[in-house]
Amino acid sequence: MSIEHDGVVGSTQQKSLKKVAGPMLLWGIAVGAVISGDYYGWNAGLGFTGYWGYLVALGIMGLMYLGLSLVIGELGSAIPHSGGAYAYVRTALGKLWGYVAGVSVLLEFVFSPVAVALTVGAYVQVLFPNVPILLSAAICYAVSIILHLTGAAGSLRFEFVITAIACLGLILFAAIGLPKVTIDNLNQYSAGAVFPNGIAGLWAALPLAAWFFFAIESLPMSAEETRNPEKDMPRALIGAWITLAFIGVVTLTVASGVGDANLPSAAAPLTAALQNVVGQQGWIVPTIAVFSLVALLASFHAILLGYSRQVFALSRAGYLPEWLSRLNSRKVPIWGLIVPGIVGYLFCIIGDQVLADAVPVLVTLSVLVAAVSYMLMMISAIVLRRRRPDMHRPYRVPGGEGLMWVSLVIAFILIPASLVSYPIAFVVGVVVIGLFLAYFFAIGSKRAGDRTAEEELAAIEAAEAELE
Repeated sequence: MSIEHDGVVGSTQQKSLKKVAGPMLLWGIAVGAVISGDYYGWNAGLGFTGYWGYLVALGIMGLMYLGLSLVIGELGSAIPHSGGAYAYVRTALGKLWGYVAGVSVLLEFVFSPVAVALTVGAYVQVLFPNVPILLSAAICYAVSIILHLTGAAGSLRFEFVITAIACLGLILFAAIGLPKVTIDNLNQYSAGAVFPNGIAGLWAALPLAAWFFFAIESLPMSAEETRNPEKDMPRALIGAWITLAFIGVVTLTVASGVGDANLPSAAAPLTAALQNVVGQQGWIVPTIAVFSLVALLASFHAILLGYSRQVFALSRAGYLPEWLSRLNSRKVPIWGLIVPGIVGYLFCIIGDQVLADAVPVLVTLSVLVAAVSYMLMMISAIVLRRRRPDMHRPYRVPGGEGLMWVSLVIAFILIPASLVSYPIAFVVGVVVIGLFLAYFFAIGSKRAGDRTAEEELAAIEAAEAELE
């Protein structure tokens, strides 16, 4: 049944997504979006602070992402909309800050798959040296977009399968490398010092350590496609964080413990590390390269899901052009997938042909813009706790606001940390967010109404349920 509510007819319902996901598929999205971070990108941080300092950096980032996961669990169960951070922040802080949060997440999910696609090219060249990196990147974008366009149910099942395979690859890597780990190898990056470059080195490593958890926040993008978001969203987030924390510590330790002094600059760190154990010959290195590719594809596929839903939500709310939220017959945002994919591939070309240290720069840039949304989500959770204590919260962050404040401070530190390691990432981030803000003040603020499409949809569903 469809009814009219406050002048809004079925158009809002026509732009709603199909509910297909349960807790296991949600776990697959959350872990899958992150899992490639164990296979590449993080290793540059060893050059800043060595293994022992990096372990501390990983602990700091783990604490921040624990707070973020719990906060998203609370906000996502109370405000189960595909906009994720945008929906939470708009509810707490209004249209402008909701837009800033949404744009930050969108940029995070547009830049990070560029780094993934370029690394796919590097791993493909381990197996097939003559295949150009840009060709591999183009195939990544084309195949993933086509799979997503076939519908959410099949796409999420595919994501779960390749995520499970990627986890098996890390288990195999650990089983082979762990017996060969030595303290001397762990000490080689810092001559045994905990912080060889002081606090500055630790600070510079933080954005790269975040790569072990980065993009776990993509899970709320699937809230409208979740059958029971009030229960399943918090469970999936907490389970995903536990999984990622464990495999992050193990991967960092094994790779550092068997690698050599060249590991911080390796494009494919796991295969580079294992070559010190088994050499160039044999089946092990190519096998890990294959698992690495699967992990990269898992993250790539999950992040494309995230950016398409963020574009969909921002467009549906009026912040971006209306045509970007159009759905196909399978309830998938067509242009929300294709347009950011084209933009991402253009950045692949720039990264491959122009930008030095493209992958760590893109990693830092992605974490930088993500940190803006992290801060806004923490602030929103605190504000809603104080202003809306009566809000229905099926799940609440344990311990009150303490962990929220700790995570907020760590997220804030991430922003100037990008200046220490790769200042170009900070410049690009500021410029791009500035362009989006200019669009908002010129066009978006006039199109975005005081009541969001998510709120209209919730009101319609509540009214229909009451009538039935």
